[in-house]
Amino acid sequence: MANDEEPPFPTPILPYHRAEYPAINPTRPELSSKGKNVLVTGGGIGVGADIATAFARSGAAHIGLVGRRANHLEANKAAIEAAYPGVKVTALTADLADGDSTTAAVQRFAAATPGGKIDVLVANAGHQSALAPFDSVARDDFWTSFEVNNRGTFDLLRAFGPLAAPGAVVLNVSTGMVQRQYMPGSPSYHASKAAAIVLFNYWAFEHPEVRVVHFHPGIFPTEMGNKTTEALGFEMPQDNPNLPGGFAVWAASPEAAFLGELPPRFVWAHWDVDVLKSKAAEIKADPNLFAFNLTVAGSPSG
Repeated sequence: MANDEEPPFPTPILPYHRAEYPAINPTRPELSSKGKNVLVTGGGIGVGADIATAFARSGAAHIGLVGRRANHLEANKAAIEAAYPGVKVTALTADLADGDSTTAAVQRFAAATPGGKIDVLVANAGHQSALAPFDSVARDDFWTSFEVNNRGTFDLLRAFGPLAAPGAVVLNVSTGMVQRQYMPGSPSYHASKAAAIVLFNYWAFEHPEVRVVHFHPGIFPTEMGNKTTEALGFEMPQDNPNLPGGFAVWAASPEAAFLGELPPRFVWAHWDVDVLKSKAAEIKADPNLFAFNLTVAGSPSG
């Protein structure tokens, strides 16, 4: 599919992009991350690695890569440092299901930065259990999704809060699945990612000085993406890996400040950012516009 063809899903924002385009090119001066310290969980491979690379392209001073597998972290660290020699990269082995491990990784990264503060936190690490119907999914595998996607979120945000720099941004790399009522074989991933949005929102209301944005990164042949494809039995439309990276850099920039209005907004990396900016006043005025604010429908209390 070309970058701006009709989308495969209903969408409120067009054009619908499948790859990086000029407005989200990380090298745009308006999107510069110069001097910033960026921490990316799940930063060794897949979407997290692509996002980390995009922040390097935008001139970040120091990038922390958090993940369970040291070999992937070290490989991405070497690749980024070779391509962008002015960027410092730190590999931090940690398991988000282990609160002490998560806290230690966040603190080690902050301690290695000038001033000991973090400007951008990209919460990308996640777990998807083997896809199976509700009644047959393995119990331990099911709950591992909640251990990583929810307990991990809790521990990550608790560790990050005291170390957030003035004007810090948190990007929750979520999934468009949370906007569907049902996805075959995905009870744990679907439910835990939806619950994670509530956790990020609670934290955002108690930390209004930090901008929080949720976004769907796209569909890619990652370990988790392949599980979905196998379960559905057909190929999902694939996006270019540079899409979520460019979008993340844009979402952390001043141009996206309007998405930081409480409650935090949920957007898709596919959506054209110039169109989003043109609707900034509407988005700020109506949290429920285009389902940018995910809530249980029908509540009279807002």
